[in-house]
Amino acid sequence: MRVKPTVTELLLKAVGASAPSGDPVNKKIGDIPFEKVIEIALEKKPDLLAKSLKAAVKIVLGSARSIGVTVDGKDPKVVSRDVDRGVYDSILAKYEDRWNSS
Repeated sequence: MRVKPTVTELLLKAVGASAPSGDPVNKKIGDIPFEKVIEIALEKKPDLLAKSLKAAVKIVLGSARSIGVTVDGKDPKVVSRDVDRGVYDSILAKYEDRWNSS
């Protein structure tokens, strides 16, 4: 049986880092585009307790923040607030069918 990678492992792979930042607030280890966050959320759907794609994305954003990964050059906490405000709704809408069918 193949062990599935964790969200943290997928984020580290996405930024090409071998380990999380020991000081994620002050030391960033890489940056990923928002759509990569969505891809990780879709891949991890069976393992997440999220009922929606938006909730799953916010889980991945929390993990990104905790290991020192930025999203589109911004702190994932800021991106998470933007998700709540609907800034990324048009991007999320492109992936809703995949979320609902998997």
